[in-house]
Amino acid sequence: FFFIGGLKLYILNKIKEARYGEKNNTSVSNKLAQVKGTNNLSFNHRRLKNLNKYNNFYFIKTFHTKVRAYSRIGPHNKEVLSIIIGSLLGDAYANARTIEGTRICYRQSGKHIDYLFWLYDFFHTRGYCSNLQPRKYTRKLQGIEYYGYEFNTFTFRSFNWIHKLFYKKGIKYINPQIEQYLTPLALAIWVMDNGCWVNNGVRIATNCFELEEVKLLANFLTKLYNLNCTVQKIDGRYSVYITKDSIPKLRNTILPYIHFSMRYKLGLKNEKV
Repeated sequence: FFFIGGLKLYILNKIKEARYGEKNNTSVSNKLAQVKGTNNLSFNHRRLKNLNKYNNFYFIKTFHTKVRAYSRIGPHNKEVLSIIIGSLLGDAYANARTIEGTRICYRQSGKHIDYLFWLYDFFHTRGYCSNLQPRKYTRKLQGIEYYGYEFNTFTFRSFNWIHKLFYKKGIKYINPQIEQYLTPLALAIWVMDNGCWVNNGVRIATNCFELEEVKLLANFLTKLYNLNCTVQKIDGRYSVYITKDSIPKLRNTILPYIHFSMRYKLGLKNEKV
């Protein structure tokens, strides 16, 4: 009788925990819905730290490492989705793990360690990854050893739609629907990942995409942000180039979200604001 009663109590407690988690999710979702745009992530404001503290209590409890992937169902606010979308346009990749769900994998060279640890802190304070800090990795190219750091988010079943948005038969591609998720924050992440300052303009490397897909990306930027863009071919690969006359518009759009260590990609000095 004790065993049966204990088992019943255990099940009831689990149901209570599940309901409590859903209640927290709804509460946080409603609170975050009141935040306009993504300005609270601006590096020119102190609101980022305040939001981190607020999210830390709720999301870490909801997305705990012991929770199975199929139970991690969100909600995911606009900032989280913007950073993931921008990252997948750049260097990150989505790893589909059988039926469990999808995780987002990040890797940056040692040169960009500050940027990578900022990304890690963003996800960690919201409960999207473990408290194990990014791992150091090394690799050799043509006899020269390089190093960098990497980390993964937890696996979420509610990330599966993002994997489908970016991958077709295991290959990354550009889905026209990506346009609706290309927020200023997503664009900032994309530029920080793959952008470089060239001839007073910004070139965004899109090497893994086909010509028509790169043209589509250039059209997104023109349509959404009125940026003059051209498609450049270098060594058989294609890139989006944002011309000199559009740089003031680009800076005005994404500079509030640019990490201080990445300001050089907009032709500016790397200094904290």
